[in-house]
Amino acid sequence: MQTIKFIGCSEELIDSDVLKKTIVSFADKSGFKIKKLEYNFVDLKHMQSLNNDFLNHKNDTDIITFDYSEGKTIIAEVFISLQMMQENASKYKQTVENECIRLISHGLFHCFGYNDKDSKEKMIMKKKEEEFIFAVSRETNHDV
Repeated sequence: MQTIKFIGCSEELIDSDVLKKTIVSFADKSGFKIKKLEYNFVDLKHMQSLNNDFLNHKNDTDIITFDYSEGKTIIAEVFISLQMMQENASKYKQTVENECIRLISHGLFHCFGYNDKDSKEKMIMKKKEEEFIFAVSRETNHDV
């Protein structure tokens, strides 16, 4: 059974049906199946606590992916900071919707094995995120 959930994010911001369809499509094309993928949109304090408690990081972050996948079966929890998402949208002159979709895809691509530790990996990740955003915009018939 496949489960994809978006918790703490308003339906005005995202079209969960389109996002689920796009996530499954990208997973299928990459040879993955989704068993359970949960996106949790949390406040800054909660995100700082997760970052400190589980990763021993003191800095702010926009996304943390806990990947429990087994082979090509994705089981993961993704946490997205609502405040950082809004700040990044402003900083990079994007809509909040666009930044939200980028972060959703970013968590998914970590589950596929993509990283963003160095400049080459970041460039690859950014390209994958842009492909995902484009796919979502095609499904919704509008620019994001």
